[in-house]
Amino acid sequence: MEIVKRTNEHLHAPDVQAMACCEIKAGIKRKARDTQDSSHQIIGEGMLTASEGTAAKLPKLDSLKRTIQRQRASVLSAPVQPTALSELVLPAEYQRTAKEEQFLLYDSGEDDAHRFLIFGTQRNLGMLQQNKIWLADGTFKTAPALFAQDVGADRILCPLAQPEQMLLDFEKGAINSFEHVWPNTVVKCCFFHLTQNIWRHVQSVGLQSDYTHDEELAMRIRKIPALAFARPADVPDLFEQVSMDFPLTSEIGELVDYFERTYIGRTLATGHHVAATFSIGLWNYHFSTPFGLPRTTNAVEAWHRSFNATIGCHHPTIWKFLLALKREQGLVEVRQTNYLAGKPPTKRRRSQQSEQALRTPVGEYYSPDHTKTKFHTSVDTISA
Repeated sequence: MEIVKRTNEHLHAPDVQAMACCEIKAGIKRKARDTQDSSHQIIGEGMLTASEGTAAKLPKLDSLKRTIQRQRASVLSAPVQPTALSELVLPAEYQRTAKEEQFLLYDSGEDDAHRFLIFGTQRNLGMLQQNKIWLADGTFKTAPALFAQDVGADRILCPLAQPEQMLLDFEKGAINSFEHVWPNTVVKCCFFHLTQNIWRHVQSVGLQSDYTHDEELAMRIRKIPALAFARPADVPDLFEQVSMDFPLTSEIGELVDYFERTYIGRTLATGHHVAATFSIGLWNYHFSTPFGLPRTTNAVEAWHRSFNATIGCHHPTIWKFLLALKREQGLVEVRQTNYLAGKPPTKRRRSQQSEQALRTPVGEYYSPDHTKTKFHTSVDTISA
C-alpha cells in the first residue's frame, strides 16, 4: 500500500516565542482584571522573564496599555464619578461582596452633610465584637474623592461590643470620641508615634546633628520615651531627673518644655496645675508590657500601606476604591480562616526579642534592689 498524502502533518518546529507572547499577554489581561496595579507595573512584571526575541514580537507599549484598559472596562463599567456626596448612589454590585454577602452595612444618608459609609460583613462584625483589644487608624491617601478620611472602627453596628483596650494615634478628636462611646475602655496611644513625635521635635529645634554625632546626648534623649515603661506615679519625678541631666542649652530647653507641656503637665508658680495635652495614662505601658499587649498601631498602618499600593493612586474615585476594598475583603476572609484553623501570622523574631527584653526591666521594677537609675539605663536602649 502506497501512502500518497499525510494530512495535519507539521513540518516545522513550534514557534516558542509566539507561545511565550501568548502567555505574557494572557497574564497581563488576568492582572488587569484581578488587580488595581498600574499599567506600567503590570506590563513590567509581565516582561520580567521575556527574552529579547519574545519582547520583539509583543505588541507596542501603547497597545498593551489599551488592552489593560479594555480588560478593566469589561469587568465593570463604572458609573460617572459624583460631584457631591448627595449625588452618590451605589449600584447593587458595589454593595455586595464577591460572595454576594451584604457589604455596605451603613450609609448615613444623602441628606447628611458629613455623609459616611461603613463596609464589612456580618462575620467581620462578629469577630470584631469578640475581640477585647482594638487597634484603629485612619489614612487620607486612599480616601476616595469627596471623602475626608478612610477610618476603621465604629459602634453603630456593634452595640454590644465592649473592648477592654483601644489603641490609637495621638489625635484628640479620635481619643475623645472613643472615650465618649466606650467610657469603660482603656484608651492608649501608639508608642511608635510617641517616639516619632519626639524625634520630629528633636529635628525642629535643631538637635538632629548633635543627636547623630553625640552618643551621650542621644542616650539622654532616648530616656524620654523610655518613661513609657516606668510606673505612672513615678513618671513626673523621673522626667525631672532626666531634665536635670541634660546640658543647659536653648535647644534642649525647648525639647524638655515641649515634652512637659504635651505629655507630663506642669505646676505653675501660682500653684495652678496645667494638664498635659495627652495624659500619662494614654502613653504609659508599664502595666500592660508584662502581658505582651500591643503598644503600636503598626499592624494597621502596614495594612494601609499595602492597600495604598493596591489602589495605586491618592484619592481614587469611589468606584475604584470600592473595587479594591471588595478584593481586600476576600483576602481578609482567607486570613480569618487561616487564623481560626490555628495558623496565625508569624511574629518577627526581632519583635519577639524586643518584647522579651522589655519585660525584664519592667518585671524587676518591684524587686528590692530596684533603682530608678538602673531601670532607665536598662530600658532606654531597648525602647529606642
